[in-house]
Amino acid sequence: ARDSALLIKGGANYSFEQINSELSAFLAAHYGLGDGSLAVAVVGLRLASEHEDECCATVELAQEAEHKRGEMERTLLAACAKGVSKGSKPDRVRFAPIPRNFKGAIQLPALREEWKRELAAGSK
Repeated sequence: ARDSALLIKGGANYSFEQINSELSAFLAAHYGLGDGSLAVAVVGLRLASEHEDECCATVELAQEAEHKRGEMERTLLAACAKGVSKGSKPDRVRFAPIPRNFKGAIQLPALREEWKRELAAGSK
């Protein structure tokens, strides 16, 4: 069975935690945001291919980072294409709260469902 916390891209497996960490660090540095000002959670969804996942990233901005949201919405995918490793490049991004359990852990099934609902509604 396939591990639910792995993204399959280009024939390689990438852990969601590894991607979240790399994207969070890159985005904070690239947009000049401090520690704790944003969180990233990714899931892999098979959209265009039955063998490969698309990296769908959800970015949650803290109140002090909201002023960067417009710039990030416009430039994030292009910035990541040049600034992060191949496995961590998001194919789609959205800005929303990240579903977490009472311990603060990311709820991957809920995050996947949110992405599926959003994609079905026709937005990226």
